[in-house]
Amino acid sequence: MPRPTTLPEPWRTLAARLGGVQALADALHSSTRTVRQWAHGQRKPQGPARAAIEALFAAHGLAVPSQRTA
Repeated sequence: MPRPTTLPEPWRTLAARLGGVQALADALHSSTRTVRQWAHGQRKPQGPARAAIEALFAAHGLAVPSQRTA
């Protein structure tokens, strides 16, 4: 049984659509740790990472999350 995700929305929905947090991290060419930090606002994606996030959310018809930091 897969672990339940602790990602906030809309990250949780995108991860579910892709098959989990690891699949989301793979799609963004990143680690699951970094994805969790982005999702929880502990780290701010920059440059190519931000563009990849925006494109992936848009491709799945989801609103792009705001860039908030803790």
